[in-house]
Amino acid sequence: MRGIYIVIPTYNESENIQDMIKIIRSIDCDYHIIVVDDNSPDGTAAVVQEMQKSSAFIHMVKRPGKLGIGSAICDGIKTALSSADCQYIVTLDADFSHNPADIPILLEVAENADMVQGSRYMEGGKITGWTWRRKFISRTANCLYRYLLNIPQHEITTSFRVYSRKCAECITQYVNTDRYEYGLATALVIRDNGFKVKEVPIEFVDRTRGKSKLKVSDIVYSLRYLAYIFILRLSRNLGIQRFIRFCIVGTTGIIINQGLLWVLTDKLGIYYLYSALISIEGSILSNFVFNDLWTFRDKRRISSPVFIRLLKYNLLCAVGSSFNYAILWFFTDILHFYYLLSNLFGIAAALAWNYTISLNWAWVSLGIKKKKSNGK
Repeated sequence: MRGIYIVIPTYNESENIQDMIKIIRSIDCDYHIIVVDDNSPDGTAAVVQEMQKSSAFIHMVKRPGKLGIGSAICDGIKTALSSADCQYIVTLDADFSHNPADIPILLEVAENADMVQGSRYMEGGKITGWTWRRKFISRTANCLYRYLLNIPQHEITTSFRVYSRKCAECITQYVNTDRYEYGLATALVIRDNGFKVKEVPIEFVDRTRGKSKLKVSDIVYSLRYLAYIFILRLSRNLGIQRFIRFCIVGTTGIIINQGLLWVLTDKLGIYYLYSALISIEGSILSNFVFNDLWTFRDKRRISSPVFIRLLKYNLLCAVGSSFNYAILWFFTDILHFYYLLSNLFGIAAALAWNYTISLNWAWVSLGIKKKKSNGK
């Protein structure tokens, strides 16, 4: 298998990049290695340029500044595609969190797939060296991406992947994200265009040299991107008019939730997590009333009696409420956000779940099933 290009984005990886390149070259000296460096102040580019003198298979793309890991990977893929012999493109990190020894395994699987994803979350995958907080954030992100956007693979956020040439060309055409949301954006493009995806279990090891580039702002930005994509696709697929009504009702629910939380916590002195239980239930009840009378009024005739609808809605919203509650606690106690701001993030997560179950279960009769459209 020839025409294999390895893309490695770097920023301040002078401690790792030389050893990484040497190990990859020892695995197969015919691999082309493309390092995309964001003008690292620690001299990462100079290390690579020195190594270029001894091998025509080492390539350097030096960018003017820190432009984001997503755009760095994309620029590396474009560079690889500029070579006519390029058949497969491997992307991985420079810090040895991805084991370069796994590259041949992923490439072998790639012979029968358009994209191969190195996965920490399928059977056989694991994470070594992370705190429980990092594991919680990563696991939660991958679950949200997978279930809210119906992406089939278990792993979405790590960049250890192999792309076929055709798949890579599609990505460069449709993906233009710059930061860590690149993993989600590419997964969506790959799914939407019907490419075949396979996963391979990997062990992800926390870096031992250098500093992590992930910041709280990156997490917030990725959540914002997820919310944008979810709303865009849900409104497109399930009806814009109903979704707008649901959002208006949801806005009143947010006001009730935040208002009760503030009054109970700041004015009455109740611990914020206890206040949250009351404020969440208050917003659930108000949302049910307005949705029942307005958003889903056309479904009331064929749905269950109002008491059953309320019971179903409350039970199912308990799942969304658990998202709300967990995120409220995590952002407040662990990340030290102001509790009302943390609650907004929790409400956003609950909104996605609540809309889906409202449309597909709470206002559907227990004895009625959706009919599949067959064009008749």
